[in-house]
Amino acid sequence: MISIIITSREEPITIGKCIRCIADKGYSGIPENFEVLQVSPDKETLEAGKKMAKELGLSDTQYVQIIDPQKGKPFALKMARTKAKGDIIIWTDGDSYFGRNAMKEILKPFKNPKVGGTSGRPKSMDSKENTFGYWGHLLSDSADHRRIDTMEKTSGGYYISGKEFFPMSGYIMATRKTTFDIPSNVLSDDAYISYQLRNEGYEIAYVREAECFVKYPTTLKDYYKQKVRSLGGFIQLKRMGIFKRDKQSRSFIIELGYAFYVFRYAKNIKEFVWSFALFPVRLWTWIRIFWERILLKKGMPKGGWERILSTK
Repeated sequence: MISIIITSREEPITIGKCIRCIADKGYSGIPENFEVLQVSPDKETLEAGKKMAKELGLSDTQYVQIIDPQKGKPFALKMARTKAKGDIIIWTDGDSYFGRNAMKEILKPFKNPKVGGTSGRPKSMDSKENTFGYWGHLLSDSADHRRIDTMEKTSGGYYISGKEFFPMSGYIMATRKTTFDIPSNVLSDDAYISYQLRNEGYEIAYVREAECFVKYPTTLKDYYKQKVRSLGGFIQLKRMGIFKRDKQSRSFIIELGYAFYVFRYAKNIKEFVWSFALFPVRLWTWIRIFWERILLKKGMPKGGWERILSTK
């Protein structure tokens, strides 16, 4: 059985499309035996999800709602994982949507018993004709490049970890149902799960054909809020002692090694200027991470995640 966990808060406009692209078998290629677990705190998002489930004709066993107590996304994920009945769990967010046959593609690597988790490919749904839209495409494509550069391509067409790997993306990832804990204060839950699976001896796979379309921040305030949390989460993971089988994969020094890729990505003068403009923004991001995560040792905000409004 396959369980799909969708975390969604105040996203009544997008949750329906998210559920449809997963549970519509003709579009997603999902197996017959599945359940969708929607975890939301607000009435509007829950009602929108229920409306879509009714349109798709999902039964009470195929679509389950879980009231999120708003103790943070990791707490919501743990709560949903406890209720999930599937041997394989697919994790995603209610403000993104899967591409055609993404469900079918992301499950293929699990035929290999050594594979414990699989990541799909996040792609920006924003226009590339403005600064923030261009940055969204650049950063999502650079993550794709990191994965195929550090992992080995198999005869099945997907990539698999060996000596190195790059963490899965929480926008579209699938894992075997494991028993390890997910700390309620963890800032980068997808990275935590990725490293824990590796520590347990599993391999991580990457399927480029399993696409997930994502809206990225369109203001500097939201950009910093998102990146300081996600990138800064690796500082927290280091304190947790999670880097056992593998070394840390995100840091300021590691990012400097990708400077050439940023300029090579640009296809014209306008994009070159936007690529150049990203450097001071990323530098300030890492300065803020150093200040908040290392000096002040800030953790999870009270009440859990802060919403990134411009991505909704």
